[in-house]
Amino acid sequence: MKEVLKPSLNFWIVGGVGLLWNSMGCYNFLMQTNPEVLEVLPQAYDAVAKSRPGYATAAFVVAVFGGFLGCVLMLMRRAVSRPLLLLSLLGVAVTMLQALWAVGFSPEAASVAMDTGMSLAVATYLVWFTHRKFGQDLLW
Repeated sequence: MKEVLKPSLNFWIVGGVGLLWNSMGCYNFLMQTNPEVLEVLPQAYDAVAKSRPGYATAAFVVAVFGGFLGCVLMLMRRAVSRPLLLLSLLGVAVTMLQALWAVGFSPEAASVAMDTGMSLAVATYLVWFTHRKFGQDLLW
């Protein structure tokens, strides 16, 4: 019988923070579907949300909800979290490219680039982390 390894505290912290991050992403997506909320957003974010084509909206959904489900499955120590988090990373990349394209070189473009860049960094880290933990037999 194979010995079951116990995850470190770091595993639970990364999983919990990832889940919290993706929960905020889900909330962000739901708020951007409300026209009243779009009116109070800064101009650059309003332009991104209003000019988002269908493929970018689908990528946004995959990014946030796939990331949320991936983190839940990671906390359950399921290996299927790896491909879900990879899909989430791809969704973040498509969403980021569309957002940067929508704002162009406007003065607020740096803010949009920082926000989407943080999402890309978190998604990349979660993919790397689950890949590493799978290799350590912590995900099955």
